[in-house]
Amino acid sequence: MPAVDTCDAAPVACTLSPADMGARLVRIRQLTQSRLRSHSLQGLTLRLSYAPEVAAELADIVALERECCAFLAFHLTESPGAVELLITAPSSQGTGAQWLFAQFLPTVTERPPQEPALCGCRKGLSSTV
Repeated sequence: MPAVDTCDAAPVACTLSPADMGARLVRIRQLTQSRLRSHSLQGLTLRLSYAPEVAAELADIVALERECCAFLAFHLTESPGAVELLITAPSSQGTGAQWLFAQFLPTVTERPPQEPALCGCRKGLSSTV
């Protein structure tokens, strides 16, 4: 696997058509729902840990994402117990990079009414699973 990509020069725009984007998002969400073990967001980097049996599927998705979202840097590592994916947003995104990672995060469920919600942009979003 190559080292972490540096993509600050690429424009922040996906090159997929709407139809292709829909199919890609379904594929990513299915993998996230079935095999994502944990995630954490630290600054401009999202760290995802998946079950090891999805290494080939995840590598395929990463290869496709590198083509259409060249502004993101992807770094994939495998170990016997997990596959880890680091996705880093360009520094130009500052602290507002969360929206770039949304498709890789698990679906957020609403909090019960008695629990306080986070601010509107992070409603129910947890940094760890």
